Amino acid sequence: MASYFTLIRISLLLLLSYYNVVKSEEPETPEDLSKEYVGHEAPSTKMNQHLHEKSGSHDDKFDHQAILGSQKAAEEYGDLSPEEAKKRLKVLARDHIDKNKDGFVTEEELTDWVKHSLISLDKEETEERFDEIDADDLDKDGFITWGEYIQESFGVEPGKEVEKLMTDPEDMKLMTEDRKYFGAADSDRDMKLSKDEFAAFQNPEHFVHMHATLIENTLKEKDTDKDGRIDLKEFLGDTFDQPSSEWYITEKARFTEEYDNDKDGFLTGNEIKEWLVPDIHQTARQEARHLIKMSDTDKDGELSIQEIVDAHKTFVGSEATSYGEKLVDIQAHEEL
Repeated sequence: MASYFTLIRISLLLLLSYYNVVKSEEPETPEDLSKEYVGHEAPSTKMNQHLHEKSGSHDDKFDHQAILGSQKAAEEYGDLSPEEAKKRLKVLARDHIDKNKDGFVTEEELTDWVKHSLISLDKEETEERFDEIDADDLDKDGFITWGEYIQESFGVEPGKEVEKLMTDPEDMKLMTEDRKYFGAADSDRDMKLSKDEFAAFQNPEHFVHMHATLIENTLKEKDTDKDGRIDLKEFLGDTFDQPSSEWYITEKARFTEEYDNDKDGFLTGNEIKEWLVPDIHQTARQEARHLIKMSDTDKDGELSIQEIVDAHKTFVGSEATSYGEKLVDIQAHEEL
């Protein structure tokens, strides 16, 4: 009887070993390869949306990135002691933001600096995304083909888009939109994107030749009655049935006060473009005004270098103590 049970145990172990070997040899499926989808929206556009929110819950990380022009730098500053953060911020404000070196930062000087930072933020994110996709590219030729993009972004092998349609209609919708962006960004029509072309693909709102595709894709998604216009219900989407929500109130105000210039209840033509293509200079000005409002203790409309240093948590953040925290070489940020 003991030998019988021993044989049973051996058989089960052999069966389990065979299963594990077979499973380890199975090819990866698209589901195994898929990653979180990265949409087409620049950091500067996200900041523009955040500045329009009226909930009162302003996220300080946007302020830090607007000053430092880099998500990485903002994270590094967060690891500094307050003393070190103040020291570096003083150098940044005195030597770079204060253009005329009079010891004060005006709204215009701060706006110019924030605009410069927003452009740097957009470039940083685009280059990181390009390098991420190119790293998975077997030929690593410095270009991204459509096949390489969908395999990295959706886990779909080239030529198997139809199979994806049958299994995941939402991914197929995103893939169809991306295909249009890809074609519009491929300015030399060589069926692959250089780093510069990928910037247009990733941030279509910043490139004039991408605006038509941006509007087309948005209308296809938002214009439910297909009349070529966006009414308030289409603009608000799912929140239209939540009139008491903060989001509804904020977005309705934006629709009526900022975008619907002729007050006919619809967004058309240039109104749609103004909605989808934020003015980066205006975004920078709004952020500069916010920073001044938070830091201008003597209420003279401009910031002294000391006022900026005193408001270091607003400008660059600093949550670390001075006990053994990692300090980053100040020269690393001198180019700012």
